[in-house]
Amino acid sequence: MTYSIQNEEIAISVSTHGAELKSLVNIKDNCQMLWQGDPRYWEGQSPILFPTVGRVFNDAIQSEGQNYPMPKHGLVRNMDFSYSSLTENSLTLSIGNSEETLRHYPYPFLFSVRYSIEGKKLTIDFEIKNPGSQVLPFNLGAHPALCIPQFSEDEDIHGYLSFDIQDSLFSNGLRPGGYLWPKGSFPVELNENQMLPLTNHTFDCDTIIDSRGLARACTLLNKQRKPIALLNFNSPILALWAPFGGKAPFVCI
Repeated sequence: MTYSIQNEEIAISVSTHGAELKSLVNIKDNCQMLWQGDPRYWEGQSPILFPTVGRVFNDAIQSEGQNYPMPKHGLVRNMDFSYSSLTENSLTLSIGNSEETLRHYPYPFLFSVRYSIEGKKLTIDFEIKNPGSQVLPFNLGAHPALCIPQFSEDEDIHGYLSFDIQDSLFSNGLRPGGYLWPKGSFPVELNENQMLPLTNHTFDCDTIIDSRGLARACTLLNKQRKPIALLNFNSPILALWAPFGGKAPFVCI
């Protein structure tokens, strides 16, 4: 099931499957800002990653000496949430552990996602509660894909990203299969305007992962360097990705 809310500026739609954002429209421009999941590039749109982000070693986690199989990016993105509350300007969806989750992640949990809108601003809040007696270890990640306007594979630059830091990004390296490789870390040089150009080769490294905890905001700009969207986040890790090295009409932040 899909729920929708809107005001005079923006309209959003959220699916109960994975509590995933499915649409983010600027009403005045009638502009869809969220990638619509064309499988030629990537079927996702804005999956929520919990209790793991990325791929874990040997596709399993360990707890008290026992292995538990864990899919890439965790469990909840493929689970059906329950509707918790709906107001004129907000929507909350929730989910908890089950027999199936305990086969992969042997911890009880309560997880809720709240989407709220005010003017042109969409806020997404995550709440994780631990109803058990053990420490609850987890990773949490957001994976929104934003459309790049007027995309053309033939052009050298599709758009830009800017950040609230003054130096270059510094990315962790990745081995084939998606494993972190500290020895493969490298600086990601920004241009003279402290922007990262989005080209067909920006993501030849697969994913740019800056884990220094310096960045707390990222702006997507079009080819004319006009700001399209500003993302503020409370996370120590910034990850950037697009498939095919960057030859795609969207970027994930």
